[in-house]
Amino acid sequence: MKAYKIITIEREYASGGSLIRRMVSKKLGIPAYDHEILEYIAKEKGISPQNIAAYEENKTNSLLYSLHVISRAMQGAEPEMAYSDRLNFGEQELIRKIADHTGCIIIGRCAAYALRDRGDVLNVFITADKAYRKERAIREYGVAEAQAEQTLQQYDRRRAAFYKEITGGNWRERAGYAMVLDSSLLGPETCAEIIAATAKGTV
Repeated sequence: MKAYKIITIEREYASGGSLIRRMVSKKLGIPAYDHEILEYIAKEKGISPQNIAAYEENKTNSLLYSLHVISRAMQGAEPEMAYSDRLNFGEQELIRKIADHTGCIIIGRCAAYALRDRGDVLNVFITADKAYRKERAIREYGVAEAQAEQTLQQYDRRRAAFYKEITGGNWRERAGYAMVLDSSLLGPETCAEIIAATAKGTV
């Protein structure tokens, strides 16, 4: 069986993707990256990681947003889309540098797209049923029960919009992943075992 040096993980909100990432990292003895990429880009560009994260989380293709960008340009302000492009380029370039340097796991950040020309990348999507995700959002992230379903929808929409902007593709399109795992059905530990075994080429 083929082995893989790099693992990328996209995940629905509160599906346990970050937990699975840590488990796989421990099983394989390779580093895992998520917010570390944001922190590096922020340091390089002299802005706070929170500002970059907020910018990414609020991607939108709405008419109001488009008008806002046009208005800024007419006022002589730097176009926000140019700023977005610089951030996106920086992240994608850093992901490629990390992959060239070491075997690793990268969660989110459209890493599969950044590494699309490599043959040693295992692309994974973690999904879960709504009840499981709502329970985890409440228990793990402190989301109010009354807001849980809305929060799931909000984060998933944001991630899908960010993915669409970077790749032009559908975040949930299964053809973009080597495997799609349901953590509510399999459990995080089994998901991690499957990913690790596949990466080692033992299944």
